[in-house]
Amino acid sequence: MEKEREKDFEFEDEISLPVTSYWKDVVRRFCKNRIAVLGLILLTIIVVLCAGAPLFTRYDPVMDMDLMNMLTPPGDREHPLGTDDLGRDIWCRLLYGGRSSLLTGLSVAAFAAVIGVTIGLYSGYFGGIVESLLMRFTDIMLSFPFLIVAIAIMSVLGSSQKNIIMTLAITSWPRFARLTRGQVLSVKNMEYVESARVAGFKDVRILFRHVLPNCIGPLIIQGTLAVGSAILSAASLNYLGLGADAAAPDWGMMLSQGKNYLQLAPYLTTIPGIAISITVLSMNWIGDGLRDAFDPKMRK
Repeated sequence: MEKEREKDFEFEDEISLPVTSYWKDVVRRFCKNRIAVLGLILLTIIVVLCAGAPLFTRYDPVMDMDLMNMLTPPGDREHPLGTDDLGRDIWCRLLYGGRSSLLTGLSVAAFAAVIGVTIGLYSGYFGGIVESLLMRFTDIMLSFPFLIVAIAIMSVLGSSQKNIIMTLAITSWPRFARLTRGQVLSVKNMEYVESARVAGFKDVRILFRHVLPNCIGPLIIQGTLAVGSAILSAASLNYLGLGADAAAPDWGMMLSQGKNYLQLAPYLTTIPGIAISITVLSMNWIGDGLRDAFDPKMRK
């Protein structure tokens, strides 16, 4: 009887052991990376400030001009970060400009992911002549310098924030396509995929229920890096005057407008430049943390 009770206790202990899922392991490994957590905290603060811009400033980024206080340096009671050449509050324009930059980065990453993942899934799973044509077209897209392609597209479509998003999405999807294809090639011959084929499941169901979920880790990492890259690229295009309206608040446009006052008021370019750097750096830190979390073998 005592032996049976001991066996029962051992069985209960085995049942009560916590079962850690794959995603819980990913979160746990990510939280151990202090740099990645710092990047997430910084990005969260930036998103909260920009999303709730009306709560943190009482000025309008375009209409509120104070011509009596133009180029006020930082430290003023009314304008903590100073004013620009038209007397507009820099703090206000920084917050509303962050909205535009973050929205651009997220939109570009989303559109590029949809296009690239679709092409990569089809190419890697079905193969054949269609795969060869799609991959050669992808190689051609990757061979062109980004700035040349962007300037060519913007010259045809015109200068606007929507066209910037479209341009950056067109130039960003090949990376998602090649990454997805490589992941699909390593997954499609696994036993669980073969079992799904034997069970008679359709290819679409196999792709989206069995193949894609097992490729999602690297795609999430690529997505975070794509957001930071898109923010930086959009700022470059706006700096060149190929993007948003000159009056619209945008970090790249603020850089462009401040370049004429580098000696008189260097803060006009320094402040938005720091905002762009912190945002992109935090996205890169998060991407590196996710890389280590999804693949612990890559951790040094």
